[in-house]
Amino acid sequence: MPTLLVEGWPAVDVDEGISLLEACEQGGIPMDSACGGFACCNSCRVDVLEGPLTPLNDEELPFLDAEGQRLGCQACMTGDVRIRLAPGA
Repeated sequence: MPTLLVEGWPAVDVDEGISLLEACEQGGIPMDSACGGFACCNSCRVDVLEGPLTPLNDEELPFLDAEGQRLGCQACMTGDVRIRLAPGA
């Protein structure tokens, strides 16, 4: 069972394969999601500090502006992950 660690929040154990957005919801961590998790905004953008995630997909690219960023609604956990919330403007 992977663990999600969000800076400033307690660690959350989650099922492998769920998105960072779903993992935050399960752990009571407030991650914005203006579009409801459909990769249509950047409010769930995060900085990935370490850990394995599913590969970057084309839907995310327009919303990312730095290396190491992902959309929480699209990046799914494949192991222990540590992130920093970095919501879009």
